Amino acid sequence: MKAPLLASLLCGALAFALHANSLNGSFLFDDKPLVLHNPLIRSVSSIPRLFVSNYWAQTPYEKEVLLYRPITMTSFALDHSVWKDNPFGYHLTNVVVHALVTVLVWWMVWEALASFWLATLSSALFAVHAVHTEAVNMIVGRTELLAAAGVLGAGWLWLRGKDRLSAAVLLLALLSKESAATLPVLLGLYVVWKRQPWRRLVFPALAVLCYAGMRSLVLGGIVSSGQSGILSRLDLSTRLWTMVKAFGYYVGLLVAPVRLSPDYPDFILATTLWDPSVLAALGGIGVIVLVSLVNRQRQPGLVMGVGWTAITLLPVANIIPIGAIIGERFLYLPSVGWCLALASFPLAVRARALQRIAAAVLVGLGCWWAGLSWQRNGEWRSDDALWSATYREYPTNVKAAYHLAEMAFERQAYDRAEALYRQAIVVDPHHVWNANRRSLANVHYKLGMIHQIRGRYPEAGDEYRTSLTFDPDPVEVRYAYQLVRGLHLASEKRYGEAIAAYQDAIAVDPARSDAHYNLGLAYLKLEQPEKAIGPFQRALSLDPRSVDAHINLGNAFAFLGRYPDAEAAYEAALRLDPHSLIAKKNLETVQRAPGHRHR
Repeated sequence: MKAPLLASLLCGALAFALHANSLNGSFLFDDKPLVLHNPLIRSVSSIPRLFVSNYWAQTPYEKEVLLYRPITMTSFALDHSVWKDNPFGYHLTNVVVHALVTVLVWWMVWEALASFWLATLSSALFAVHAVHTEAVNMIVGRTELLAAAGVLGAGWLWLRGKDRLSAAVLLLALLSKESAATLPVLLGLYVVWKRQPWRRLVFPALAVLCYAGMRSLVLGGIVSSGQSGILSRLDLSTRLWTMVKAFGYYVGLLVAPVRLSPDYPDFILATTLWDPSVLAALGGIGVIVLVSLVNRQRQPGLVMGVGWTAITLLPVANIIPIGAIIGERFLYLPSVGWCLALASFPLAVRARALQRIAAAVLVGLGCWWAGLSWQRNGEWRSDDALWSATYREYPTNVKAAYHLAEMAFERQAYDRAEALYRQAIVVDPHHVWNANRRSLANVHYKLGMIHQIRGRYPEAGDEYRTSLTFDPDPVEVRYAYQLVRGLHLASEKRYGEAIAAYQDAIAVDPARSDAHYNLGLAYLKLEQPEKAIGPFQRALSLDPRSVDAHINLGNAFAFLGRYPDAEAAYEAALRLDPHSLIAKKNLETVQRAPGHRHR
């Protein structure tokens, strides 16, 4: 086997082996609406529809975010045809694509710079970089993986003079994620550097125009919408300096991928040039550019790497505000250039002794990154592990508190859930909730449910009412508000008013059993058993396993002297719960009642 092929495959194998512990991961936050619960990917026959649909089609966010990524969605549909709802297969695809990208890094560098060791070191560093863990572990991170594979494949083909085939691959990359549009810019700089004819850029430009036309036809426009995020609400100066600070933060993550997070809402905005973080970012970026330019003749890989990193970061630089200021997944493609620049550095050093030291530092850095990657993969294995790790690093992270509260609520750990929900509301330094009113409405809804479970009906009503101010649409919240109003009135023995509230709840959603059940109870309290029977029977038609509904239906029958019917109701309760003392006692009572005939 030829050395180049062997070296590239070994780097790909390294990438696969390092991320093998991600294969047992689960479906995480955005994976659920886009993959697990998405009806559009559940049949390969739906694949043509993916090419005429918004990326978020058939999800709760369809009207909020406009993106066009049909190739990525097609890959999910193909995965589903094999693996159904088993996350292992989806994670396997991600790891395989990451390994493929690593191989393509090798061949891209080899074709551009004709250096075996530079290609090998760049590819190996890329294989182990811990900042990739989000893109690899999150199934929907495949957008980054496929786009990078397409960009590198198209770039490699273009360097080999296969312009038409390169343009076709670039179009596939663009249909995976729009960030692939940076490739023609990179190729343009290469044309200038190598003094090649400008006509070589015709086919890459046509690929971008073709994508823009397809996107515009499907989405009704070219620019994404609905993801403006925090920066769109700030003045131009704050946006500018925050962008600079974010660039510096990205460089920091590329060097030292520590304290990683799936969400960076605590990223402090910069309002002035004199912000220390802005000055540090400008200084650091300036040094990197200066070192690259000084060594552009001796080691052009430095300039190419830094240029690649800067240009591929532009789409996520918030020049046009997007949904996040910082995102580790955004560094997947830019890190190709960063790894090339780092790999070039030892070759740029003139003194042989310093070259050895620089090479040793890179080897140590790569080993450190590899250890961080393996550890971080473990933290991505589940929502609980991921958000717990985030909460440890960033105790004021609003989304971490919110997601941990949701999981605590599902486990019925209501004390912890309430504390975390309240923290998610109070600790909100940059008004994250302003951009996600639905989640804030859900926080108040869950707080209302916790109060209701504990019998604190006025507090529950207040939380439900607050929830409706943020999102007035959810049926379950409007229903819960009317129900808890009835429970509160009943607790004050205002049964007539409680009946009206229960009827309002039933009008909102007649398919829920508890309003019917409590309506029956209110009629019993008013000694109107004939009116209670219907609500109890309706409650049982919706929830046949309700022991309490069977018992109280029996009570209503007994009140009317319909002992055989009462006996049947109590016996039904005992079949569901043989240890119910109330059902046993009431059954014995009606069986001893004067005039009762045993069935």
